[in-house]
Amino acid sequence: MATTTQPQTLAKMKRWLAAACLIPLGLMSSQLMAEPAFKINGKAYSVEDLARDHQGKFYEIEQKRYELISDLAREKYLDEFWQGLADKGKVSVEKARNDYLDARTKVSDGDIKEAMDQFKDYPALKDKSDAEKRKMITDYLKSKKAQDVFQNILAEGVAKKQLEIQYPEPKEPVFKLTVTDADPVKYGPNPKDIKPMGCAGNACPVTVIEYSEYQCPFCERVQPTVKRIMKDYQGKIRWVVRDFPLGFHNRAKPAAIAARCAKDQGKFWEMYEELFKNQKNLGDSDFKKYATTVGLDMKKFEECTKNPAKQLEIIDNNTRSGEKVGVTGTPAYFVNGRRLSGALPYEEFKKVIDSELAKK
Repeated sequence: MATTTQPQTLAKMKRWLAAACLIPLGLMSSQLMAEPAFKINGKAYSVEDLARDHQGKFYEIEQKRYELISDLAREKYLDEFWQGLADKGKVSVEKARNDYLDARTKVSDGDIKEAMDQFKDYPALKDKSDAEKRKMITDYLKSKKAQDVFQNILAEGVAKKQLEIQYPEPKEPVFKLTVTDADPVKYGPNPKDIKPMGCAGNACPVTVIEYSEYQCPFCERVQPTVKRIMKDYQGKIRWVVRDFPLGFHNRAKPAAIAARCAKDQGKFWEMYEELFKNQKNLGDSDFKKYATTVGLDMKKFEECTKNPAKQLEIIDNNTRSGEKVGVTGTPAYFVNGRRLSGALPYEEFKKVIDSELAKK
């Protein structure tokens, strides 16, 4: 008897539902934009007014609604598929479904042995008997095969146009971000490449704005990729960094202050690299050591870190600007306003950068 159940999307749907219901399902985007939102002291604000300054958040809601509708459609299609098999065989839905899966999720002894060798050091199996390990591995392999079965049923339904998602998938907007004097800018792979190289400042065909923080391991992981990008596209690109310290990293904001204080002395990128190279050592005494390493005037640096009101204002402004365009974690990148999220490989950046250069 098959033990694997149909993919359960209900929990995810419930999480999304609260957000999705913020926008009535019957409204299309153009109608939605004209809807009144609220009044303050008699001044009316429309949804369009809000969306203009919070593009990212509104896009996330639209995307969640699309995903919710798509998941409901797939679940409904599978329900009707099982019901059709049951009617055809004159059996219960449960039996029709289990018989169908049993025939397609068989696991051989060779499959089980190979998987047991592969997962022999897996913590969840450590204290289990051989029989328990075998059962857990067998259930896991059947589950994987069942997922393939579900996907094949859905793919066939799409191919035969028996399953059609008619609700339009939202297109992620190109976000409008303006580089300011407070933004550290680099034009090449090295810390000293802070003057335009091959392109005149704002005239660079590609601008990348990075939202990151110094305790984020994924931000550190992508550093070699960034250097490669800046080397390969030198003369065509400028790179900007904005602070987005996460609340659960208690040294992210102090590190951002240290980097900002280094920027006041023209050494932001040198400090930026030191902080990422020494990500596990971000104490106040460490900052002083890195300041010495990069050649800062220590008296000015210590005064700056002790009285960081200006730096904190910039950091908070950066965080708010990121939130407006939908940044919820780090790292996040905007390539000419097109958002990329996470520690992505070089090829993902290259694809977007090349498409932007092709437009020029």
